[in-house]
Amino acid sequence: MDGPFARPLAFCLLGGIVGLFIGTYQCVKGHIYFVAAQHEATAAGRVVGMYHGKGGSAYHYVFSVNGVEMDDQSEVCATPLARRACDNNGPVLVYYSFQPFSNSLLEDFFVASSRAYRTGKFALAMGLPFLIFSSMGIAVQVRQDKREGDSDPEVERDTPSAVPDDLHVVPHE
Repeated sequence: MDGPFARPLAFCLLGGIVGLFIGTYQCVKGHIYFVAAQHEATAAGRVVGMYHGKGGSAYHYVFSVNGVEMDDQSEVCATPLARRACDNNGPVLVYYSFQPFSNSLLEDFFVASSRAYRTGKFALAMGLPFLIFSSMGIAVQVRQDKREGDSDPEVERDTPSAVPDDLHVVPHE
């Protein structure tokens, strides 16, 4: 595939694929949080640190459920129990659920679910049109390139024709 539209179509296709993956991931995450919100409980915990990595920052916290110590991390700290508790290793309210699997956050699961769904819907709304239109553009470009290759005059001159140009009739002796 050549032409002036090849590179923009490739970038649109890549953007569509990335939007599709991000949107799907966020919608699945939103569904998991929605299910967890129906079975959530709370416990008091404590922020013990903050991690800074490739994916951003995350609060590391510990809490106890029925005497069992647990630790986890969350990108959002929306439930401090004391002033500036998230920044100063203070007490926080931890939302946890064991449905559909063990999960905990420093915010309500319904809030996390709605945010994940909102992000996922936006990514899908951007990614799907890019994916569809770039795929259609690539298909049209490939079909056009194929037609141009089939009707190339140089190719027609080089290939011998099955029907001769002149028909010579020789009398039979």
